[in-house]
Amino acid sequence: LPLLPAGAAAMAWQPGDAGAPDVLVFVADGSGWREALVLLLAGCAVAEARPAVLALVPRDEADALAMALDLQVADAAGLPIDAGEVRARVAALVRRQEQAAALAVRSRAALLLAVVDPVTGLTNRLHLDTVLPVAIAAAHADHRPLTVLMIDVDDLKGFNDSWGHAAGDCALRSVAETLQANLRPGDVLARFGGDELAVILPDTNSTAARALAKRLVAMVGSAAMDGNGKRLTISIGVAMAGRRDDAASLLARADAALYAAKRTGRNRVSEAA
Repeated sequence: LPLLPAGAAAMAWQPGDAGAPDVLVFVADGSGWREALVLLLAGCAVAEARPAVLALVPRDEADALAMALDLQVADAAGLPIDAGEVRARVAALVRRQEQAAALAVRSRAALLLAVVDPVTGLTNRLHLDTVLPVAIAAAHADHRPLTVLMIDVDDLKGFNDSWGHAAGDCALRSVAETLQANLRPGDVLARFGGDELAVILPDTNSTAARALAKRLVAMVGSAAMDGNGKRLTISIGVAMAGRRDDAASLLARADAALYAAKRTGRNRVSEAA
């Protein structure tokens, strides 16, 4: 457990150090303790694993305890202090840190469950509905193009009926992986629901999006979905955001284009009017 006197506080530990402690005990032993404590807390604020700070400040300085608490240390007490009290305060802070870490793990897991599709590993409709309005607003504000692709896996039901749902899930994952491998890092690929996927393409006009969609159709159509060489195809609807489009209308236009592609034979691309 590090004991940090004021003169050494800023130097004794830096954010990012290996083996960062759960708790730092800061001992105000000099006239510059306020500045040293401010520096220490600033380092803690940007640390990946933020330690709790127990500040032991001069009891004979009337505002010392209030100042430490105002700086949002985890706990503070006046000097001199009994060693047993220090141990008790540190133990309480360690328990709080452990509880906070466990809560953070549970929160991250809950977030993943909320926005990640368990079959494909892609983000889901909830995530799409969150980011698409923001992407449209940014495109409108910056006068930049934005296009959405609606993708349907052709006759996935028939594939499931022939080969089983486990094979169908595996094939859907393979389609998702093929699509993801051919998109840019800034593009958003999400499972829209059932056998439909959606792609948000920032800074992409309809011409570029149509060329990409045709390439995706070809890539999926030529990729084996499993070791036995079974294959699937996809149909894609393309819709570029207009000035009057919101998320609902843009998705509806892309969906209408998708169904036009399916009506005209599948395994192809259709563009919204």
